[in-house]
Amino acid sequence: MQRVRRSSYTGSTASLHRRSSISAKDVVVIQQTIKKQQKMSAQVVAVLLTVLPVFTFVYLYSISLHAGQLLPTLKSLFFQWPFLFQCIPPLFDLIAWKFTTVLFGLQLIFHWVLPHDTVTVISSAGDETKFVNGFFSCLLLCLLYVLGASTGFYRGDLVLVHYNSIIMCLAIICVIVLLYLCVCYHYGDGNNVTTLSELYFGIETHTRILDVDVKHFIRSRMVFSLWPLLLISSIYHQFSIQGKISKSLFFASVSQALYVLRLHWHEDLYLNSIDAKRTNCGFYRLWSDMVFYPVIYGSPTLTLAQTSSTRSFLTNAILFFVSTSSILTTAMIDRQKYEFRKSKGTLKFGGTDPFFITAKFKMDNGEPGANLLLGSGYWAICRHPNYLSEAVTFATFCAFQGFPSVLSYFPVIFVIGYLLARLIADESRCSIRYGQYWQQHCSRVKYRILPGFF
Repeated sequence: MQRVRRSSYTGSTASLHRRSSISAKDVVVIQQTIKKQQKMSAQVVAVLLTVLPVFTFVYLYSISLHAGQLLPTLKSLFFQWPFLFQCIPPLFDLIAWKFTTVLFGLQLIFHWVLPHDTVTVISSAGDETKFVNGFFSCLLLCLLYVLGASTGFYRGDLVLVHYNSIIMCLAIICVIVLLYLCVCYHYGDGNNVTTLSELYFGIETHTRILDVDVKHFIRSRMVFSLWPLLLISSIYHQFSIQGKISKSLFFASVSQALYVLRLHWHEDLYLNSIDAKRTNCGFYRLWSDMVFYPVIYGSPTLTLAQTSSTRSFLTNAILFFVSTSSILTTAMIDRQKYEFRKSKGTLKFGGTDPFFITAKFKMDNGEPGANLLLGSGYWAICRHPNYLSEAVTFATFCAFQGFPSVLSYFPVIFVIGYLLARLIADESRCSIRYGQYWQQHCSRVKYRILPGFF
């Protein structure tokens, strides 16, 4: 791909003059209908506030003690004392609290002390420069963990053995952070939390504590640093118990480590994602990143580390190839769109000008803005090509386990459901924001995620 100097509007001239089968009046009706459907009642929010924490700990209990087998899990929870309270991990596990405290402390130090890379966050209101060092902080953290385990300072399988309690520590910290934000909002000069919906979804996009972006710090420094530590700890655990490392655990750990390293190496892509730009910092985001995602991401590893069963070398090699290919494909797809928007449409694809539509809209402050809707390269295949490769990645992560239970495949079921929900939300948001321009883009790129089908 090469860059050439030309107007960002020239590639979209043809599309702006083409007529759509949907009139401007129809677009307005569609936008109004979508806005009404997006509202969530207080009753639904209350159910989510209750169900999400309960499900998180029930699933963690099932995976860690029963390998996700449904019948033994239900039998223990409903027919054995102390019933559902068995799901609550030990609260006063000092080792878990020490680990969590050290993890937070080291990541804060690394955030402030380690050299930073400069990345650009693209916005219609003006590009913003941010400083990141997530890749090197994660790498250094993993090396320090291995060094401490190798010198006998602590057991190498510390994270795995105390994982349930570590999740409990993170849950308590999540609640404390949420209460702290509510108090700050109440006594501050800015917004105030007045409804359950605001508590659940949040009222502020870029919340900062000690000049640290809370959302980015938790997701980058906690979730995607705890995950590789769990992988390392699982290998230590299985080797200490069985005297060897199963082929499935080895291949699965390497593929998941590559996934984490890809996320850290391309930290600028995450900062330019919809989640980073538009999701508010409320209970949903805090609990998901600090508690729910570590449980979901870690469940295949927890299952593999505590079993002696393994798949054949050929099966593991095929799954590893598929997972690695899908990880790299996702990175290339996201990178292509980011570089195109960063260049303001001046980036050539294979020596030719890309097709794009300059979609004009009104920003939240009422000022006019414009975004480029790319219809070339990977983004000519379908409107969300990265969603398919992401789903394939998590499918392979689960497939390394074989089929110990239905619940062991919940991560890929959840990811597919989440991506479909986000696809619907993205399509609705774009329809509301861009109107006729989005209809033109959809007529050019017909399929959402599966070319020829959907």
